Amino acid sequence: MVAWGICPAAAAELDLTVTATWNGVSLRDWTSRISRISETAGLPVLVDIRLDPDTTISLDCRDEPLKQVLGRAAALAGGELAVLKSSFQIAPPGVAEKLIRAEAARMSRLTALPPRQRALLTAASASHWPAGARPRDLIAAMAADAGITIRDVDRIPHDHLPGLLLPKLSLGERLDLLLSGYDLRIDWQAAQNAAGMPTGCIIPLAADLPPTAAATLPPTPMTKPTGRRPNAELKPAAAMSTFSLKVAAPLDQVLAAIAARLGLTLELDRESLTRRGIAPNEIVRADIKDATREQLLDAILNPLTLERTIDGGTLRVFARP
Repeated sequence: MVAWGICPAAAAELDLTVTATWNGVSLRDWTSRISRISETAGLPVLVDIRLDPDTTISLDCRDEPLKQVLGRAAALAGGELAVLKSSFQIAPPGVAEKLIRAEAARMSRLTALPPRQRALLTAASASHWPAGARPRDLIAAMAADAGITIRDVDRIPHDHLPGLLLPKLSLGERLDLLLSGYDLRIDWQAAQNAAGMPTGCIIPLAADLPPTAAATLPPTPMTKPTGRRPNAELKPAAAMSTFSLKVAAPLDQVLAAIAARLGLTLELDRESLTRRGIAPNEIVRADIKDATREQLLDAILNPLTLERTIDGGTLRVFARP
C-alpha cells in the first residue's frame, strides 16, 4: 500500500526507474541498497522500528518506477509506503497517512515560528546512534545539543534501538522520525521571547492532525510474498487453531491486535498496571510459532507477570497487587 500527499521534493525521485533482482535479501540490507538509488535526489528510504528488519525481500524489477518498487517491498514487509518531503518511510499498516499528516502539522508549526527559532529546527545534518541506544537518551541529547526544551519525555517507552546511520535531515525531522516508531511526535511552540528557543511537547502521533490531501491507494499488484512475515503481524497457522507471532511493539497495541484477531474485546486495566510500575506502552517482544490461544497470551503476559481472564467475548488483562 502506498500513501502519499503533496510532496514537490519527491516528484523527481518518483520518476526514477529501477532494474534489479533481489532474492531473499533481508529488509535491512535491501533498504541500504535501494537507498543508494533513492538518495540521488536526496530522499533516503527509512524503515519503522516495528517492522522486522530480517524479513526477506524478493523482487524482480525491469524499468519499474521507484515508487512502485518501494510499494511492493513495503507490502512484502507487511507495511505500507509513506512518501514524505525528505524521505520514503516503510511503516506498519495504517501509519503512513498519519506520518504524512504529522509532517504537514510540523511544517505548519515551524512556519509560524520566528525566523531564528525556525532555522534551528530546519537546519539539516547527518546523525547516528549505536546499537542499544535508548530513545529517551537520544531525544534528551538532541534537545541539549540544540539548547531547546522538550516536555513529556516520559511518554517515550523504555526501549533499546538498533544502530542507525541517518542521512542529512532537519532536527525536527530527526526527532519525529525517532518518535514515530512509538506513535508519537513533537508539537512545537514559539518561545515567549523571540530571542529564545522553541519548546517542544511530545504528543500522540495522530493528535490534532490537520486535514490533508493525502490519499491511500490500493495495494500494488505483486506476486506471493516469500520469506518470514513481519514482526507486527499475527497470522493463523495451517490448522487455523494455532497462531504464529513475531513482535516488538507497545504492550497495549500488541494486546489490541491479538484481541481483534481472536474476535475478542480488550479490557486493559491500566490503573493496575501503573500501580505495579508497568507502562501500558512498554515494549514487549515475542517470537512464537504454532501456538494455541493460551500459549500466545502467555508469551506476551508472563514476562510482565500480568493476569488475564476471558469472559464471553471480553479479554481482560490486569496486574495483581
